[in-house]
Amino acid sequence: MKSPIAILRLLLAFALLGCAQAAPERTCRIVFPDRPQEAPKSLQLFDGKKCREVELPSMNLSPVYGLASGAIQLKLLGAEVEDPKDVPADAPSVEVPADCADLILLVSGDPDNKTAPVKLELVDLGSEYFKVGQTLWANRSDKAIEAKLGEQTLSLEPGGSEILDAPASDKGVPTSGYYNATFTYQAQPDAAFEPITEQQWWHDANSRHLGFIVNTGGKLPKIHFYRDFRDPAPSE
Repeated sequence: MKSPIAILRLLLAFALLGCAQAAPERTCRIVFPDRPQEAPKSLQLFDGKKCREVELPSMNLSPVYGLASGAIQLKLLGAEVEDPKDVPADAPSVEVPADCADLILLVSGDPDNKTAPVKLELVDLGSEYFKVGQTLWANRSDKAIEAKLGEQTLSLEPGGSEILDAPASDKGVPTSGYYNATFTYQAQPDAAFEPITEQQWWHDANSRHLGFIVNTGGKLPKIHFYRDFRDPAPSE
């Protein structure tokens, strides 16, 4: 007959095994750069089977959310639904391919959508092409952008995107530390580039970074910069 201590250890082992099996295979974070004041700060994320409330932060990335594996379609809803048949056809959505293991949902405003006043874009964080220590830049403004970021240079047309290596490295290995970040923009085609900002930024060699450049309605485009260290998502 097993002792009470042995039984307790066995139960603990099964509990830990259950937790490991429940860990999601795919993770997601959400960000809403330059979110309008009237836009929602949270919505319901529908994955084809069920809803959950998710945050739509603008100054930082959301918590890590676990998602089901395989090819799925994600939708954002203004209110929770229990039956998939009740999901509005015009709900903002994005297709997630089966080979996309970790992702960012980039949210932008769409006041014409009556279900949820947003639209979605998927940013695939697949390690094969977007590695830890690199930065993904996406220009969502209507201005051409040029930047000097430590050892790297950036040139983006409106709508363009580019992945940059770390701004500093030691024998090809990314290093953490401060670097100079200088941004300019082209107000009109063929015009000289004018300054946006010059700052010192911190680079974390153990994280991926994301930079989004957006219109503000004013003269200068606005730069949003995020660090993504992908902690494990809580189990479903």
